Amino acid sequence: MSPRVLLLLFLRRWHARIGLAAVVFFLFLAVSGVVLNHASGLGLDSRTMHSARLARWYGIAADPPRDAFRSGAHDLIAANGRWVLDGRVTGDKFPRPIGLVELPDMVVVASSTALYLYRKDGVLIEKVERNALPASPLQEIGAGASRLVLRTASGTFGSSDALSWQAAPRDAVAWSAPVDLSIAERERYAQMLAPGVSVQRLLLDLHSGRFAGRYGPLVVDLLAVFLGVLSLSGAWLFFKRKHRRERH
Repeated sequence: MSPRVLLLLFLRRWHARIGLAAVVFFLFLAVSGVVLNHASGLGLDSRTMHSARLARWYGIAADPPRDAFRSGAHDLIAANGRWVLDGRVTGDKFPRPIGLVELPDMVVVASSTALYLYRKDGVLIEKVERNALPASPLQEIGAGASRLVLRTASGTFGSSDALSWQAAPRDAVAWSAPVDLSIAERERYAQMLAPGVSVQRLLLDLHSGRFAGRYGPLVVDLLAVFLGVLSLSGAWLFFKRKHRRERH
């Protein structure tokens, strides 16, 4: 057989096989490309996937939970920008808390710059920002005579609703302080509080091949070359067959 005939037989035999093997990859590239073009509209930049294995793969250092704040029937554990209040994750990108206080009608969590007011069932009611606080930064949070008490460098202040503040004495206040977690609790909360990666970044890394490391993009480039070869060989086979039919 002539080299041209051998080449034609080879292309016919392997063109369909290579195309079938690559169809899943090319479909993923197409779908992920469309999704990435609408990432902001779909909210992918604000959604996060949390997994200890995923964090290790990305080289993200995890801060294991070591202590908890407890008040009455409520507890708060925090690590890696996440809070677990009464066994439920409340969200991402939270600051480090400095205390937890249970009041008759709400639960209050404090960071150095804000107060987070929760209902007893864990639903966030309001976030009290720095400009609505009596002073900032906050140093401690406590309770005394059914009132919320804050200690700052400017003094100690009390409130019954976490909105209006008056100077308050420091004595007779139960200040919130962290308590150590047991080994079993640390292991359990470490899974819940694992650091995360945004869905947009994960999808982008999968789309580009960077998820597989330094050689991942090269693999994607090679597959793109294969796509070009399949397109050219498919067109060549089509016109070759068409030309043969016209001759007959």
